Amino acid sequence: MIVIPDPNRRSKELRNSHYFILIAENRVHDMSRLSVSVGYVGILLLMTSLAFDQATVPHAAEVKMYLEQAQQALKEKRPDAAAQAYRAILKIDPANVEARANLGVVAMVRGDWAEAAAELQKALKLQPSHWKVQALLGICDLHLGRLPEATKLLSSSFPRLKDPKLRLEAGLQLVEIWYQGGELEKASTVLSKLQQLYPANAPVLYAAYRLHSDLAFQAIDSLALAAPDSLQLHRALAEHMVNEGHVQEAIAEYRKALENSSGLAEVHYELGEALLADSHLEASLAEAQKEFERALALNPSDARSDCKLGKIELWRSSSKTAFDHYARALVLNPEIVCAKLGLAGLLIDEGKGQEALGYLQSAAYSEPSNAEVRHRLGVLYRSLGQNEEADRELSAFQELEKVQSQLQKALQQVPPSK
Repeated sequence: MIVIPDPNRRSKELRNSHYFILIAENRVHDMSRLSVSVGYVGILLLMTSLAFDQATVPHAAEVKMYLEQAQQALKEKRPDAAAQAYRAILKIDPANVEARANLGVVAMVRGDWAEAAAELQKALKLQPSHWKVQALLGICDLHLGRLPEATKLLSSSFPRLKDPKLRLEAGLQLVEIWYQGGELEKASTVLSKLQQLYPANAPVLYAAYRLHSDLAFQAIDSLALAAPDSLQLHRALAEHMVNEGHVQEAIAEYRKALENSSGLAEVHYELGEALLADSHLEASLAEAQKEFERALALNPSDARSDCKLGKIELWRSSSKTAFDHYARALVLNPEIVCAKLGLAGLLIDEGKGQEALGYLQSAAYSEPSNAEVRHRLGVLYRSLGQNEEADRELSAFQELEKVQSQLQKALQQVPPSK
């Protein structure tokens, strides 16, 4: 059995690092906290400039003057001066929701969470459905350790927020609250929405990795309790062991899974992959070949298994048989990249570089982050005298290799799970 991490053992201190994501890419000095909070101020001030009608609000011109002073003070990073201007507005118009809310945000700039919460609560009493104020008050409550209040405010406001920065911040904080509390399904629901809205955002991607890892381990734990000798448990354990680099143990688990049911093409395919990962000696190639052939017998449209059989024949130097497997895989799935790579390599060996070029260009279009594809395409361009294209592809390959190398080094420093 593997050890399943218990999310409840994690520190119950809410991490507030997400509060600073608005300027994470430029967070290199002590002004970061101020810069983030000024970002929140900007969110509210966009409304404040149009928050009153000069014809109906008494002393509207004076309110406008103080508003402009506050805006200028915030641009100059003088939060105290901005606070004075907002207080002046409130003396004229005590029911000015935006001035009251912005006074709370200025307190956030200073890191005075208690004062910020007090001002935002007053603003919320004036306008209970002000979703931005609700979200900001929820963030303040987090800093003050008021977890139930923060959860209620953030869960209520998040679906209704329109400002992208505040919506991202509120969503991440909500995910963190529920993740720390072990409520993974609730966290997953919010995270799914964040992934739709911010598919390339690094904090969102990390939160997805962390949450889905815990969900996977939780599912394995439940499987072990509910069905300790099931196909599903052995397959899940095998996949985990492959990811941990324990290939021989994974092979044993795949075989146990097939003892329970030999009719699943996917399991035969995965066992074949594990056998190839363990060794390229003929004995392993022969075993893997049988598994891929069984997978194809069970699922004749399995293009991946044909690709693997093509690779095995390449290792055996059987070019004609390899070509047939790759060609059939491409018929089964015209987008499969492994077949395009295999066919291109064989054509290049035959001196048919121009014909191979089409396969590699198509593969690069399908998988632009595939380092092998970009390298082979760059080398082929060079051999064809297309140096500008070669430089572009080889530069892309080097960047991909750099990222992969950094990731490998980082993973090597992580102790394996027990």
